Amino acid sequence: MTNRRAYHNGRRGKDRYVRLPEYMLASAAWQSLDGNCRALYVEIARRYRGPSSNNGKIPYSVREAAKALHVGHSTAQRCFEKLQDRGFIRISRRSGFSVKGRVAAEWLLTEFPDDTTAILAPPTKDFMRWTGRDIRATAKGTAP
Repeated sequence: MTNRRAYHNGRRGKDRYVRLPEYMLASAAWQSLDGNCRALYVEIARRYRGPSSNNGKIPYSVREAAKALHVGHSTAQRCFEKLQDRGFIRISRRSGFSVKGRVAAEWLLTEFPDDTTAILAPPTKDFMRWTGRDIRATAKGTAP
């Protein structure tokens, strides 16, 4: 038996919390998010268990997000897309729906190092490089 039960029941000695550092909250990317997207980020970050644990392997589906945030499926999907566009999260494994069952997408928080690779690399913090330009408008050659 693993220590998972003790971890989630709060018997580890340390309380769990979601850290929202000031530099992230002051970034242009965070300021551009609406309340649903911010709440979704917090919900995904709740599943992160700390350094060298599960970043890059955090399962969270659109259905779970819609239920947790009390919004529709399309709103939850748009929030995932915005968080990816702004650089807060990156998909590490796509979801699937087959005869054998449903598999939720697995996410990586760019604020923390990737735990799926053997090489210890610093976090990318892609959200700090977000400029606010619309990617689709830039691809067409027009400025927003």
